[in-house]
Amino acid sequence: MNASYTAHVATDLYNAGFSCDGHPFIAEQYYVVIENEAGRRFRHQATFNGTQEVVCPETGDSYFPDMRDQAKAKASKLAIRVNAALQAGQFLAPTFWEEIDPAYGSDSYVDQGTEAKRLFAEKAAA
Repeated sequence: MNASYTAHVATDLYNAGFSCDGHPFIAEQYYVVIENEAGRRFRHQATFNGTQEVVCPETGDSYFPDMRDQAKAKASKLAIRVNAALQAGQFLAPTFWEEIDPAYGSDSYVDQGTEAKRLFAEKAAA
């Protein structure tokens, strides 16, 4: 991985737990992705959750404080460090990165046949 990659913060949704009425509490999770000009992408293993389940000691009810600003700030700090390392030509340890689907519509997306793979998987599952 070299300087032709650029790091940025991305988000996904996740189930942070269940509220007192039994419904799932869906929250945002932040992480860093590096992407090259062709759309090839790698995701860093560190994740930063936008909330955490807290149980009220008096009632036993769960609540989920909004921690998105702190999570985004941590992910942004990591992205800045990764971009600085890439610009300096430093090696990024592959143990911390996992290749993910290429950016939609990118050259890598087309070259890997991602759309065809998904269509085949959907038909095989049916």
